[in-house]
Amino acid sequence: MQAAIIKPGRTAPSKPVPTTETYSATLPAVGYARAPMVSGVLGIAVSTLWAWTAQGRFPKPVKLSPRVSAWPVADVRAWLADPCAWQSANMVGG
Repeated sequence: MQAAIIKPGRTAPSKPVPTTETYSATLPAVGYARAPMVSGVLGIAVSTLWAWTAQGRFPKPVKLSPRVSAWPVADVRAWLADPCAWQSANMVGG
């Protein structure tokens, strides 16, 4: 295998540098939060958020319009305070 030859006036291609960036989302004091914000607060993917909602592990969102769903911030905060207690208090069908 040959080594790459860099011509004068050119620079070697740079490799992507891994970052340690984190996304920190915060909930508003009152109102509604949409899926990207809620998943950011929980530290999970949006698809996981919807799966948990379908399984009854997380509160159901409110339909704000035909194409917009959001979670009441009070429900998200109640779940964050104690997820296990929220699940047992809100079990559907058993």
